[in-house]
Amino acid sequence: MPPAGVNPIPDCQLTWVFGLLETLEDRGGRDDGYKIARDLHFKFSDLLKVMKTAEILGFVSTPAGDVVLEPLGKQVIDSDVNQRKLIVRDQLKKHGLFAYFVRLLRGQDDRSLTKEVILEHLAMLLPNESPEKMFSTIVNWGRFAELFGYNKDEDRFYLDQE
Repeated sequence: MPPAGVNPIPDCQLTWVFGLLETLEDRGGRDDGYKIARDLHFKFSDLLKVMKTAEILGFVSTPAGDVVLEPLGKQVIDSDVNQRKLIVRDQLKKHGLFAYFVRLLRGQDDRSLTKEVILEHLAMLLPNESPEKMFSTIVNWGRFAELFGYNKDEDRFYLDQE
């Protein structure tokens, strides 16, 4: 059983989340999820991943099938790319899975671990999830937010400069 608050994250690109936020802003800050999926020519299951990611990050809420732009989501839309990175970074640090790896990496002298060790942790923490897929998503989100990095040549997952 994973530690409290350590939950899986959807396999989703953050650019899709930003697109959803902009779509919501264009629609007055709220719309039906099925309508958004249809209008954007998304499979609803794909849009669900985007909605879940945006919700995890605190950018939207999803009451009764609607998607509602939250104030933090509005702030993201109004921000330049560097401000977006900071906002995403702050939100990731609050998420149990990312917080777990921040603590783990801070405990290492060089603030890094091999991919293999990270995959082992993921397999133990989230046994019903694909460690490779989860690792890829963590790296992608972490890189965008300048929280984590991954050096493929050295096979090292590391904590970015704080």
